[in-house]
Amino acid sequence: MTPWRRIAAVLVLAGLLGWIEVPAQQHSPRGSQPTGTAQGPIRITDEELHRHGGTPPGWRFTVPEGDPRAGRAVFIKLECYSCHRVAGEFFSGGTKDQKPGPELSGMGGMHPTEYLAEAIMNPNAVIITGPGYTGPDGLSTMPDYSELLTLRQLLDLVAYLKSLTPKADGVHRGH
Repeated sequence: MTPWRRIAAVLVLAGLLGWIEVPAQQHSPRGSQPTGTAQGPIRITDEELHRHGGTPPGWRFTVPEGDPRAGRAVFIKLECYSCHRVAGEFFSGGTKDQKPGPELSGMGGMHPTEYLAEAIMNPNAVIITGPGYTGPDGLSTMPDYSELLTLRQLLDLVAYLKSLTPKADGVHRGH
């Protein structure tokens, strides 16, 4: 089992056992006060949980919040700019030339958080067909970062990508 699958399994198990509050209440980064909803955490007995197939009715996995500024630093550290362009951003060592990977400007407004996290954790879950996206083996050209990222770095990187939304002037920028 890959490290990311282990992390995902631990998160699901933690949610099922009530160690984390999923999905009704999410926590802000760095241990600050919860940003949850009026519904609060899902509370369910073990018997009910099993009767519903192992997940509470209406449950869905949500990615905890990260810090977009720290995520930008992770983006730079991993040199993601060598494959991905972000309009309005210049990264030392990067160029404005055509990049082989997807343009990330506005990506945060186009995809749910969970999709972005999966694209980083498991780049072959969805393979974009086209030059530069797919290698000769038919798999994604996106590298596997499962051995290089901590869970915190993943959450922060996803928060940075989610911050890349269209602005009123039409330029996509991160926060």
